[in-house]
Amino acid sequence: MEPMNTTWPENNFLHKVSELTKKNGALFILDETITGFRFAKGGAQEYFNLSPDLTTLGKGVANGYPLSVIAGRKEIMTLMNEIFFSFTFGGETLSLAAGLATLNKIQKEPVIETLFSQGEKLKNAVQNLINKHQMENILSITGHPSWTFLIFQPANHYTPAEVKTLWMQEILARGILSLGTHNMSYSHSDKDINYLISVYDEVFPIIKDAVTNSKLKEYLRCAPLEPLFKVR
Repeated sequence: MEPMNTTWPENNFLHKVSELTKKNGALFILDETITGFRFAKGGAQEYFNLSPDLTTLGKGVANGYPLSVIAGRKEIMTLMNEIFFSFTFGGETLSLAAGLATLNKIQKEPVIETLFSQGEKLKNAVQNLINKHQMENILSITGHPSWTFLIFQPANHYTPAEVKTLWMQEILARGILSLGTHNMSYSHSDKDINYLISVYDEVFPIIKDAVTNSKLKEYLRCAPLEPLFKVR
């Protein structure tokens, strides 16, 4: 399971899940493909004070180079010695070098602290714009500062996907590429954040007008998005 996505875990949820797995002889496995090296140097498990049996990590460990990691308790990891596994890039070493360089940089420079502070700055600014344009019934922002989400609500007679389509259309036209999340990186500067906020300040009134006055189809220059995954 992911330790966190859009919503903060409440009432010791993660610790209760951990205890439940131990009680039933199961493994507590955390997917830290995104939260690893974002929430803390030790990932969300350090941030939330967890001790998973296994952890999965993705290419964030190598700053985008193709590298994945499985880490965990010694008695479980030693079982890997009994498993045959092979893969096309098993002998590739560039990603290992990239991983080492990335981990060294995270240790030496304020990467995690910067992700949090810049993300918090962005999150607060977006919330201020939502309040400014009276958009609370249309969208909200949530998540950890290093990984925040714009959540679109059903508004008037429009679905979240329809409203999101207009938002994407307008930000793409202004040079912003996003699917609804703000994935902060160490390179995101105040200039980047200020530009994003200036774009949102232009786009939010368009969305407000389209939804409030039932003009969304007039604004759209494409077919609305359709959910890929649905609850059956």
